[in-house]
Amino acid sequence: MGGRDRSDVVEVVRASADLREIVSDYIPLKKSGAKYRALCPFHTEKTPSFWVDADKQLFYCFGCGVGGDIFKFVMLYEKMEFPEALKMLAGRYGIALPVGRREENSDRQKVLAVNRQAVGYFREQLQQSGGAAARKYLASRGLGPETIDRWQIGFAPEGWMGLKSHLAGKVPEDHGVLAGLLARKEETGRTYDRFRDRVIFPILNLSDEMVGFGGRVIGAGEPKYLNSPETAAFSKGDNLFGLPLAKEGIRKQGHVVLVEGYMDVIALHQAEVTEAVGTLGTGFTAGHVRLLKRFTDRVVVNFDPDAAGRAATKRSLEVLLENGFEVVVVALPPGKDPDLYVREFGAEGYRARLTEALPYIEYLTREVAKRVDVAETKGKIEALNEVLPFLARLDNPVQRAGHVEMLATVFGIEDRLVLQELATAVRERRKTLDPRGTMSAAPVRGVSESESRLVRALMDDGEARRVLLGEIEADDIEPGRVAEIVKAIGRSVEKGEDVTYPRIGADVSDPARDLLTRIAAASHPPASLDEGRGCLKGLRAARLQRQMGEIQKRLESGGGAAEVDELLRRKVTLRRRIEALRDASAS
Repeated sequence: MGGRDRSDVVEVVRASADLREIVSDYIPLKKSGAKYRALCPFHTEKTPSFWVDADKQLFYCFGCGVGGDIFKFVMLYEKMEFPEALKMLAGRYGIALPVGRREENSDRQKVLAVNRQAVGYFREQLQQSGGAAARKYLASRGLGPETIDRWQIGFAPEGWMGLKSHLAGKVPEDHGVLAGLLARKEETGRTYDRFRDRVIFPILNLSDEMVGFGGRVIGAGEPKYLNSPETAAFSKGDNLFGLPLAKEGIRKQGHVVLVEGYMDVIALHQAEVTEAVGTLGTGFTAGHVRLLKRFTDRVVVNFDPDAAGRAATKRSLEVLLENGFEVVVVALPPGKDPDLYVREFGAEGYRARLTEALPYIEYLTREVAKRVDVAETKGKIEALNEVLPFLARLDNPVQRAGHVEMLATVFGIEDRLVLQELATAVRERRKTLDPRGTMSAAPVRGVSESESRLVRALMDDGEARRVLLGEIEADDIEPGRVAEIVKAIGRSVEKGEDVTYPRIGADVSDPARDLLTRIAAASHPPASLDEGRGCLKGLRAARLQRQMGEIQKRLESGGGAAEVDELLRRKVTLRRRIEALRDASAS
């Protein structure tokens, strides 16, 4: 093959490869006459319109119009460029690719050659007596022999010369330094092993090239994790750990699960959550965006629940949103990273968490609500101004508008002027509220505007009073002065008495009477059934959202499997009630 150029190799691969065989590896083909047919893998359909002509070595879909040769199919299905498809097919059929003299001697090729030598050494050391502690550590993390072998996990023993001695005579010492596996002392110029007493995780790119390594220290020592430095073959910002093994899972599930650590990725894959990939100790970058865009536009972010993990989640959201991804966030209980959670609750428990993932805006909103005091208007505006920059990144105006109700509920916003300003800011994609637009007349002290308007409707409109008293549920109104007034109105109606302010005031406590007097004195639009019913629905929605928030907090704090299942069941029920209430309000 040494005398062939690239165009020759393309023709050799095309002549050697079998399109029917390759396509059958991905989708089931059914013979139909002289051809084969299947459901198209490139668009959704119920009747097969995808055909493979084995004689002509071509494929075509009559549904979406996609077609081509074996290279085109691999490029489309694997989301590869032509050189990657050529390399993959050549490797499958044992066809050597010509390597130019310049490429063979490039720094990148030197690094890859050293890495290939190193991975064999690390894997061998894991099985030696010196690797006992590493094997014990991996077993304690629940990794079986098949998983260790699949991920080519190894061990770098203690000492300064192990890998250096292994590489001696196989590759030049300078190449080891170039690959970042050997470090050089500035004072003496002598080299030594960079990775020592660490479990080693090889890092592969989408071409299955061994581009770098990550090392996890055994026992005490800093840093806990150590990656290969930037080299001619490796950049943390252009690689995602586990992506070569995850790409098929991502394609099947329609999303990628983004986690932080090597062990998180491997544990999830071992539990059959095979769409998981991990960042490599760096912020989410444009390079990561390019990689993921090849496979999906939906990302499930599941970083550790500690403060650093929350900060990393927020930074990643910014990059993902700016690049048009649909993003949801999984919130695990404190102290439970994905590795620990999937080992304790299994794949089914973890997948249940995935189905309960919050849209990124709701996740951020609830996270802000935990930090900012939203009891007063000032706090509400501060909280909104934290979330609005993220909401402004949404291109779809309908999606943006759909979050207004959620924001109002979580932050407890019932002031009409603040709500109007919020809706305007969201519509115009502003990143802050206009303070002048939020300076409304204060509602009756200590009582929400919805509660005040509901009381006015019950007091001033006979039809509203008759209908609403039958619709109010026990928990719709928080215990207190308003609840006391509503109960007094109900008692008067039951007795057949006229409902007047003096009569109701005489039947309640002094604080409730003062409140009723202030409500009566405040200026307001005419009371009506629609007005009262809208207020009641708002109060009920707020109550259901509060209950939803309480359940979410309990889920995040952990608990047994039975308790978690019950909480998830209640959460689904509440969500359905909230959606039904929203639909009723829209009709």
